[in-house]
Amino acid sequence: MMLKKIVFVSIVIFALAGISSAGEVQELSPRVSLCRDSVNGVFIESQGQVLVIYGDPAGKLDKAEKVLFTDSRRDLVWAGRNLVDKGVESVVPANQVDKFAKVDDFWSAFVRNRYHDYDQQTTKILTEPLNVSRTVHGGDVIEWKDLSVRVLDTPGYSRGSVSYFVDVDGRRYGFVGDLIYGDGHLFDLYSLQDAVADAQIRGYHGYAGRIGDLISSLREILKQNPDILIPARGPVIERPESAVNLLIKRLQAAYSNYLSINAGHWYFKDRYETLAKRALGSAADVDWMPYATVVQKRPPDWVIPIRNSRLLLSKDGSGLLVDCGSSAIIAEIMKLVKAGRLSGLDGVYITHYHDDHTDKVAELVRQFQCPAYSCRELADVLEHPEAYRLPAMTANRIANLTSLAHGQKKRWKEFDLTSYYFPGQTLYHGALLVERDGGQKIFFIGDSFTPSGMDDYCLLNRNLLHKGTGYFYCLDLLLKMPQDYLLVNQHVVEPFRFSKPQLEHMAEVLTKRTEILADLFPWDEPNYGIDERWARIHPYSQKVKAGQELEIKVKILNHSSYSHVFTVKPNVPEGFGLESKFRLFRLDRTYIGGQTSQLKFARQALIKTLNVVDKWRHIPISEKYLHHS
Repeated sequence: MMLKKIVFVSIVIFALAGISSAGEVQELSPRVSLCRDSVNGVFIESQGQVLVIYGDPAGKLDKAEKVLFTDSRRDLVWAGRNLVDKGVESVVPANQVDKFAKVDDFWSAFVRNRYHDYDQQTTKILTEPLNVSRTVHGGDVIEWKDLSVRVLDTPGYSRGSVSYFVDVDGRRYGFVGDLIYGDGHLFDLYSLQDAVADAQIRGYHGYAGRIGDLISSLREILKQNPDILIPARGPVIERPESAVNLLIKRLQAAYSNYLSINAGHWYFKDRYETLAKRALGSAADVDWMPYATVVQKRPPDWVIPIRNSRLLLSKDGSGLLVDCGSSAIIAEIMKLVKAGRLSGLDGVYITHYHDDHTDKVAELVRQFQCPAYSCRELADVLEHPEAYRLPAMTANRIANLTSLAHGQKKRWKEFDLTSYYFPGQTLYHGALLVERDGGQKIFFIGDSFTPSGMDDYCLLNRNLLHKGTGYFYCLDLLLKMPQDYLLVNQHVVEPFRFSKPQLEHMAEVLTKRTEILADLFPWDEPNYGIDERWARIHPYSQKVKAGQELEIKVKILNHSSYSHVFTVKPNVPEGFGLESKFRLFRLDRTYIGGQTSQLKFARQALIKTLNVVDKWRHIPISEKYLHHS
């Protein structure tokens, strides 16, 4: 019998440097103490009672009266849950009350909604509801003992979050959640991904979409004239004005850099100028790259655009399709067959996993009895989509896939075909170079570039910024190719080609972006701040029967230039027993090896393997829920 209940397995990864003497309590002023841990806990004493902000991460308190939450994120709320479970009153943002109290609704729908997901909101949602005693909006005042705590709406790092301000011991304290980390830093950028209504940009296209809200909230914080800021994570901020202004400057530099070479400026020119105005004040503050030097009106006649697929038509009437994301594409192909223009399909090449490119591939393959091809790095996502948590995925597996090595060539009719790994729009992405006898060359690059630049507007696609990876890799490949090809983006009718100076310019902008983000984030390597999945459970979801054994891996990508020790702590549901609670791993950039441990659970012996493999800073280990600290 299949289990009908969603079982959450989560892990905690401890790797962020800078937390010294974790769990120790420090006195900030006579009535205010700080417990510094992966989440900060603030204790304010009055008349023998304790008011708590964020929580008690190290379990130091015997009693408390209230705990104030700034945000509903699971990676913060855990610090206060034990207090609430013991009967302490909870105060939460009114705009997030459902994320505290109705989490079952989210997870019940998530089983289905995690596919075809273009909203791209965080899944750091509570796995169990939290009892809510009171909700607050900006402008509310919480009267507690002899203190008045003022509430300020401060969206940005998340939707609907709040900050609290209170005067105590002659100082004005501000508790601002994750709006800032230390002196001018932000914990990450991917949490800001969101739709931007006034620019008509949906969540998938909303790279740091709440950056304008974040900057506005930071400015509102300064208007409160705080003497000291205590974020939910990171060090105490003793000079709020300089720290906040530095963060705003860094955010604007990062966003201007991103916009300047972004593919969205081709699709949504006016909307992207609206985005620039929201965050920067003026679109003139962006050094927009000119469009590609070569832009043709249409592809050659042997390339037939069919929505966001491309059909290659040989002289003998047979075809090869690039991508198939909808039934309408299959219907158009059938029309060509009935009209006598197409005799049949010899195969379909898949550029990447997004549903608008893959949703109907399996149906197409069944109908035309043709093979499906992809680059090797993409194959597992296509064959096992349930194992991944990525944007815009299909739930439809593609079986019997033929995976091709990087640079592998095939001869088809009058064409030479070369498959490449091309990690542009997403880490799992390929491209197909098609050379027709007689000299025409078309490089089908999926969605990776438009004539205005790079298609990296969804941070959850994992556009890494290591040299030799991501767009650095793609640009280097294009620079090495003879400059006689045309690029085809599946959503752009016009073939195009960048000049060598434009390719070099984009590489320079990426290099500068890496430097800007290194200043913006508190991590020792900026890729941690743009790669939400640097530590993840694999497979992401599994169906199991009672008594069945299964394996879960945790995959950690050590972005750092040196080895780290990672502490992996599994979190399992109540009633499940763990054989071991912690694992410590030292992971080098080029770590190769293997290590296995088992976690046995009471109800079904769920076997957990920590399996360290891979050749590029990539370690398999396990997740379904993840909170990194």
